Amino acid sequence: MIITDDFVYIHQPKTGGTFVTHVLERLYEGRHFLNTHKHGTCSDIPAEHLGKPILTTMRNPYDRYVSQYHFGWWRRYPDAYCGVEEMRAHYPTYPEVTFPEFVRMANSLFLNRHQRQETGFRNERFPEERKLGWHTEQFVRFYCREPRAVFQALDEESLASGRYRETLFPLHITRSERLNQELYDFLLGLGLPRERLAFILDAQKVFPEGGGREDEDRWQDYYTPELKQFVRTRERMLFQLFPDYDVLSKESAQWSNREWRWSRARTVASGWRRAVSSRSSASTSS
Repeated sequence: MIITDDFVYIHQPKTGGTFVTHVLERLYEGRHFLNTHKHGTCSDIPAEHLGKPILTTMRNPYDRYVSQYHFGWWRRYPDAYCGVEEMRAHYPTYPEVTFPEFVRMANSLFLNRHQRQETGFRNERFPEERKLGWHTEQFVRFYCREPRAVFQALDEESLASGRYRETLFPLHITRSERLNQELYDFLLGLGLPRERLAFILDAQKVFPEGGGREDEDRWQDYYTPELKQFVRTRERMLFQLFPDYDVLSKESAQWSNREWRWSRARTVASGWRRAVSSRSSASTSS
């Protein structure tokens, strides 16, 4: 969490927060700037700062899982999650696990766990195949008022109605894939001078300790259709909130459009053949 005179930044892990921190440290050098409780949530904002705008960053869940897999915090610090014994009990080759194994491990062993202890984020309202995902739990924890109660109350009806949105803190959300421009725009909107902000537009990525992925390392290459559907189901609340990340829905829509065009083309072709056949029959009769 970063607290400035102008706003509060909430740093959800693996969303581009290291870049934002680097930019703000440069921008606010010599001014009031408090970098505290690195991954603090909205509920952790001190009362005297709650009236300030809240800035945060979101990342495509598919891409974020890949980033978390490579960053490997769960390999280096297993006790920050459920502990090495439990991971090895379910995945004997740990810490050597495949990406699909990591995604399923995160959505079983990492839920409701921190420092090997339960966190109180429990939800028993869904069957196993429809349980909510690790990223959804994190989103609720970071951005909702009374987050444990909100998470426990989520069910299919509240997801469909979007009623949970009423519990969100007021947020200004930037996207990691457009972070330079959107961070610049946000700060410009606060009244900061353009000349002080200009460096943001061309700033290079800043990776946390442990490095990052190359640009050509595409998240799409990590997913089978089945794994993509698994993430789509588990993180369906996030895809509802951020539909531009919902590639499966887009793919389905594109397929439906293609099917409609093909069906339309077949109908037109069939009508043309009947017309030709009818004219041929008329010519023969005469």
